[in-house]
Amino acid sequence: MVNLLDIRATLETQVAAAGPLPCHVGAFSAWVLADHAQLRRHLLDAATTAAPGRRPEHVAALGYGAAAGLLTDDQSRLLASDVAHLAGRSFFAPGRPLRFEVDGVALLGVALALKHSTAEPLWLNALLARSSAEMCRDPWQVGLTNAAASILGSAITATLPPELAVALASNGALTVDDDDVRQAWSAITSFEPHHDGPARDAARLAAFKHACARGAQIDPSSITRDGLVALLSGVARSLRRWTYEAQPRTSRSLTARWEVENEYHVQNFLWAVLAPVLPDLEDEENLPSIGHKKPRADLGVPSLRTIIEVKFLRSSGQPAYAALIEEIAADASLYLSKPSPYDTILVFVWDDAAHTEQHAELQSGLEAIKGVTGAVIVPRPAKMRRTAIE
Repeated sequence: MVNLLDIRATLETQVAAAGPLPCHVGAFSAWVLADHAQLRRHLLDAATTAAPGRRPEHVAALGYGAAAGLLTDDQSRLLASDVAHLAGRSFFAPGRPLRFEVDGVALLGVALALKHSTAEPLWLNALLARSSAEMCRDPWQVGLTNAAASILGSAITATLPPELAVALASNGALTVDDDDVRQAWSAITSFEPHHDGPARDAARLAAFKHACARGAQIDPSSITRDGLVALLSGVARSLRRWTYEAQPRTSRSLTARWEVENEYHVQNFLWAVLAPVLPDLEDEENLPSIGHKKPRADLGVPSLRTIIEVKFLRSSGQPAYAALIEEIAADASLYLSKPSPYDTILVFVWDDAAHTEQHAELQSGLEAIKGVTGAVIVPRPAKMRRTAIE
């Protein structure tokens, strides 16, 4: 299973490793990642650079600020003056090295500046067409240039790098479909190498966040067994906001601690998590009798033919883990016997002792049991640590 936390950490490390950036590249990265504090710092740098040192890159940085709605009145007036000056310049001049003309991040920033102003964009549209042709061998730069053209209303036929398209969609600059998101996800999670610098790293991180948010919109009718495992694997994060107070939160309230003391408490917690997305979720479901046995499952999802068996692990050590595995093996042979409507078990273990170093081995042992297709082990959170008095 893809470890989303590891992917995110890797992407964030790549972005952080970039070091000091040109103001327009830093502004692009901050804008696409919705890091407004960082973007304001780049805007200040861009706005305080005095003539004759002002360049198109400073205009681009302010353009990203305009797109984020962060410009001060003074910065907005400066941007309007800069755009007017830039429109009167000549580009692709013979004998002059190309700079702004082949800098996709700068072109995109200026396009955003024009989009959020009343200035006429015809001059930039013409420049973008020539720039795209000039950079035809560089898909990333062409993608940025075509994105700029699209933002200004031009129809484009070339395909943007998928992570760029999704990153821009996360800020509302473009629209994408599910296929774009799938392609971006493939490029991101395979860590396809590139030589396009920190702007592409930032775009990948922004696209990753957008894809995760989009994928988190659950369609109850389409959830699968793997999706159910993934959902339960994420409940540990939910416990970050679990009420377990050391002091009252308000002057009119008492200290509240939502204790988790037994399997029934864990079942209640899982019911609260799963009931909104699994309309057919059943609790304490009676299964067909097996001889004198009348088995009863903790939670059942008939549409997935899956039982969720909840266990409360009070102690640690090899004897406790062996006993738990034996219990689940016995449950599996009983619950899945014909004519049971279920054919698989998902085990959810609350580890009250929080011995996380043993979880991998315990999970492996549980998933080796015939009929068990997944095991999720959640430790008691550190903030809920028991004291000697308790």
